[in-house]
Amino acid sequence: MSEESQPSFPMVSVVIPVRNCREYIDQAVLSVLGQSYGNFELLVIDDGSDDDDYTRLGAMDPRIQVVRLSGCGVSKARNVGMEKARGRYIAFLDADDVWFPGKLEAQIQYLDRNPSVGVVFGGFVRWVADEAGQFQPASELVITVPADSGCDPSRSGWLYLRLINGLLVGMNTAVVRRSLYEAIGGFNESMRQAEDYDFWLKASRLMEMHSLVGAVALYRIHSASAMHRLSAHSGLAYLLQSARLRWGLTQNDGLTMSERQFSQRLGSVYFDHGYSHYWHGSLSVAQEAFWRSMVGRYRVGKSIAYLILIYFSQFKKKLLS
Repeated sequence: MSEESQPSFPMVSVVIPVRNCREYIDQAVLSVLGQSYGNFELLVIDDGSDDDDYTRLGAMDPRIQVVRLSGCGVSKARNVGMEKARGRYIAFLDADDVWFPGKLEAQIQYLDRNPSVGVVFGGFVRWVADEAGQFQPASELVITVPADSGCDPSRSGWLYLRLINGLLVGMNTAVVRRSLYEAIGGFNESMRQAEDYDFWLKASRLMEMHSLVGAVALYRIHSASAMHRLSAHSGLAYLLQSARLRWGLTQNDGLTMSERQFSQRLGSVYFDHGYSHYWHGSLSVAQEAFWRSMVGRYRVGKSIAYLILIYFSQFKKKLLS
């Protein structure tokens, strides 16, 4: 009998990276412990936190193991979790998010029924704080995921081009086969943004990825969320260009994207990059991004309008100085 077929061997390894998330981590852990599917281990990777003693989580349940790192970044934390994982499947959850009841059971059943599928994910509900910074109770938002959930055909199959076009796979919604992780080799630890996007692009070249119908998790939106971090350079644009060079614009089932379509997609990324920086006052970054969105022939009129506003603002500043 192989090790992973023994009853004491966990079928699923759940990886939660955490850094200074004392306020939310217990809720995330409890959403895992409350799953109807119980054959799992929970690896909490404490990446150099100084706000709490996360080893206390191990007392909540014997399936929990806490691993301490020294502040290496979320990609390293996830990689360490996957290296220590013993399960046939690996699931991810961020320390400030929450799984819906029934999520794990539905996804494991789906993977067992579909051996050609390497990743099963689902939708998520954005969990936004009110004006006072308070979040609506999770109990008022969660729904139970049916065990026999089917797939959403519009978000399932060979997804390389869908990912290029902007399909979002929430990290806290996904379960992957261990064999797929071993083929990919984990997350790129040199990346500080879009490391999950990079992982899914690699996965999409190797196996089909399927999405269950409906949402399976809550995604908390606050100032520390990754989507609120701005960088002068668009990591997403660089990632898409790198994918184009490495794998081209044809996916495994033969579906192809034209160069014009790719150029427009790249233009949309630069437009969004420019828009975010414009409204945060980084006009020089926004200016370059809107030029690039024009080159990609994406929202040319709006890009020109923003460029005019930027030039006017810069001219006015010179006059005042």
